[in-house]
Amino acid sequence: MIIRRKSRYILVEASRDIDLSDRQVQADLSEGISRVIGNIGHVNASPKVMAQLNPRLFILRVSRGFEGDVIIALAFTKEIKGSEIGLYTIRTSGSMLRLKEVAASQDAQ
Repeated sequence: MIIRRKSRYILVEASRDIDLSDRQVQADLSEGISRVIGNIGHVNASPKVMAQLNPRLFILRVSRGFEGDVIIALAFTKEIKGSEIGLYTIRTSGSMLRLKEVAASQDAQ
């Protein structure tokens, strides 16, 4: 039997350009989330970067029910790779497609 994992997706905007293909950046992002919601909360939320839409926008996948905790943790994450940064939630959704549409309309403005 296959168990389907229920996820929510968060569209996040950074205050400066970041390269999410860099493992150190991903580790700092994960550590920032873990610092706020704790190790058990981090495991339960299981955040994962799904797509980087441009140098400042990316989509983060989290387990359903933990998106509020991760949004708060992102707001409290102030440093990545030794530089100051602000992470702002634009929107949450149940599908990546909808968030990509929102990001495309934001780029058009």
